[in-house]
Amino acid sequence: MGQFEIRTHSGLSENQIRYNTARDVFAELKAKEFYRTTGFKEIAMIYGDTEQSYCRTGELINRIRHQEQGGTPYRTLQENTKKEGSNLIDYLEEKTKRILKKNGFSEDGVCQGNNAAYANQPVTISEEKITEAAEKCIDSEIYDEVINNPVCYEDPENTVNISIDDVNVKKQKEIRQKGGSSEERKRKYVHNTVVHVSKGGESYTLNTYGIKAVLYFLMAFIFNNDLIGNRLQFFTDGHTVLNKTILKCFNWFKNIGIILDWYHLEKKCKEQLSMAMKGRAVRNQLLEQLMPLLWHGLTDKTIALIKKTDSDQIKNEAVMEKLIEYLYRNKPYIPCYAIRKQLGLRNSSNIGEKMNDLVVSNRQKHNGMSWSKPGSVALASLTALKRNQE
Repeated sequence: MGQFEIRTHSGLSENQIRYNTARDVFAELKAKEFYRTTGFKEIAMIYGDTEQSYCRTGELINRIRHQEQGGTPYRTLQENTKKEGSNLIDYLEEKTKRILKKNGFSEDGVCQGNNAAYANQPVTISEEKITEAAEKCIDSEIYDEVINNPVCYEDPENTVNISIDDVNVKKQKEIRQKGGSSEERKRKYVHNTVVHVSKGGESYTLNTYGIKAVLYFLMAFIFNNDLIGNRLQFFTDGHTVLNKTILKCFNWFKNIGIILDWYHLEKKCKEQLSMAMKGRAVRNQLLEQLMPLLWHGLTDKTIALIKKTDSDQIKNEAVMEKLIEYLYRNKPYIPCYAIRKQLGLRNSSNIGEKMNDLVVSNRQKHNGMSWSKPGSVALASLTALKRNQE
């Protein structure tokens, strides 16, 4: 649709304007701004900007309206999309504060009510089913140690699965300049944090800037959708800051668990051992012994095996120590993946990785692209809104 004009009216009383439809009905605009119709936003933003560049979307929208000359410039389209995304984020923040306040939280997300109300114990799979699954996939010599792993096996009927991860895009430089110090030339990034929530075949995607902010969105979402009576099972890549922030933000809620994604655990071991050991052959030999232990949740045995490695095979002791520290730190989040697989429970945060691609990377990670913080987060938020069919 092209441009059209609307006549506005004023109500006068005693030579003073008491009511004016231009100001009191329509939102205030700056000079040379136009109101955007729902149809324009749908085509230009939801089916345009979230899929392709602003330049191509500008050509599309002007072609649809037969305005190849003098239509909407792509810069204007970019600013409108950024503003729409920012308005969406502001709305989510306001709604989050309102929901949390209603449920006894302060504005900064601290529970001010009675924590005992959220101290419900997790509903787990029955011991009979766990034993039956263990007997199918666990050898007798390690059975007792595996079965005593403290990481519980949640009942999927009473569990909300949550995958959370950061995704980075190149940050746009405010001033382009040649030379400069190495610190100034160092590439900077804009961080989006994406959360995928799923239960019973239904799912929802949340996005904003920063782990803490998106966790507040998540808390409000859980209250708003009556999910508070379920176990909250997080799947992460083992990032220390991420795990600590989750536990801190949900310290009022006892029915919570974190699982270290198997793919990231395996990847971490391979990368660290490649840097620490002398050659591929000795690395692979150690990996053949390590990975079955970790697959069965035997973290202590894994650490003991690493410590027994012949010093003649190690070229970097510091990297080896880092791997041991990583395993110690993530021990509470390493379950018996074999039993979980046998029970049909999730071992992976791959759905979170996929959401990173769909919400951010597919649109914002291309050669030569760089983004401002408001522009990147606003566009990602609109993409999440589109995925949620809202």
